[in-house]
Amino acid sequence: MKHVLKFIFKEELQKIFDHFSSIFDTKTLFYSSEGEIIKVGLNRPNSQYCQLIQNRLYGIQSCLTTDQQKRNEARSKGKTIRFFCHAGLREALAPIYSDGDLLGYIGFGQFRQDPGIPKEVLNDWIQKYKDPTELVKAYEKLPHYSKEKEEDILELFSSLVHHIVSQHMVIAKGDFLLHKIVSYIHSHIDSVISLSEVSSYAGRSPSTISHVFKKKLNMSFKQAVMNIKFDKAEEYFQTSPHLKVGEVAEKIGYDDPLYFSRIYKKYRRISPSQFHKKFSWD
Repeated sequence: MKHVLKFIFKEELQKIFDHFSSIFDTKTLFYSSEGEIIKVGLNRPNSQYCQLIQNRLYGIQSCLTTDQQKRNEARSKGKTIRFFCHAGLREALAPIYSDGDLLGYIGFGQFRQDPGIPKEVLNDWIQKYKDPTELVKAYEKLPHYSKEKEEDILELFSSLVHHIVSQHMVIAKGDFLLHKIVSYIHSHIDSVISLSEVSSYAGRSPSTISHVFKKKLNMSFKQAVMNIKFDKAEEYFQTSPHLKVGEVAEKIGYDDPLYFSRIYKKYRRISPSQFHKKFSWD
């Protein structure tokens, strides 16, 4: 369900990402519209500071939540946005469109603007580990750019994004209607999603929507929604193992955890509690 659209990238795009990452020592990425990381400049991993934040302080889910919120903001505004992540690093994100359809996002970041770690983050680390030396050293290794320098970098980034779009360096192959609907389901994962609601959003008849899912995915619309929700539940179990089954059920739009457990087991051949135990901290 996460690969409805396949992307074709011109070779020059990887070179642009690599050069941008190398010159500014930042991380440069292309995300699908659902937030899957598809291409990374220099195949650069997360910085040591980010790894410490994700693995030892807040968990990766905090980063994923912030990323999703900012993708939604960039999409709604239809332009490049810049922001501080929850750990205090600067990021920028630009939506990429083709003929009015959202292909994905290009982002760069993991650099610092402030000389020190945000007090809230530093205090949380000290409360947990006492000695902040490791975190401070990792933060100080990150590239530092002033507000003025950031403006120059952002202007160049915006020019590169315009060039990438105008030269059609990213081409999507697939069914845009299906992709549009699946994206909608992902962004409303915590709600009850009906065929009539999606039909109204997509501007197509319910029968057309049903036909597309049956033809392209060989399943009904209802089955597709369940699969997407179950995939998201499993993601929560893996990235946020402290959450209870009922809490995860609520996050994917099921008010009744018993009903969720019953249908999950029916289609996945394992109960959600059994899947959860694989990743539980207990």
